[in-house]
Amino acid sequence: MNLQEQISRIQSMIGVINESPFFNRRVDLDKVKEILVLHSDQVYHETDSYEQFKYELTLRAVEAAIWQDFGLGWEDLPSEEEIKYVTEVSEMFEDLIKHLYKSHLK
Repeated sequence: MNLQEQISRIQSMIGVINESPFFNRRVDLDKVKEILVLHSDQVYHETDSYEQFKYELTLRAVEAAIWQDFGLGWEDLPSEEEIKYVTEVSEMFEDLIKHLYKSHLK
């Protein structure tokens, strides 16, 4: 995928994510990216597949970012919207997550 295609893909994902009023207003994606890296080792050892790793790692990062900034736990979040949002963010950070996963395979 060339740079222009990557930019276009990211822009379209951001457009979808912006439709999520609860999470869009609250989640700092730069913080999520940092948390992905911090929690990858633990999540890797708790999951059985790449897809599970990708979702669980992103879920943990999104929930940690919301907890750090607002003190809201998972029980305070709209669950259906959270599942959709986490899936979209995991796609946005696919390259980073894949790199983190592969780094644990060695």
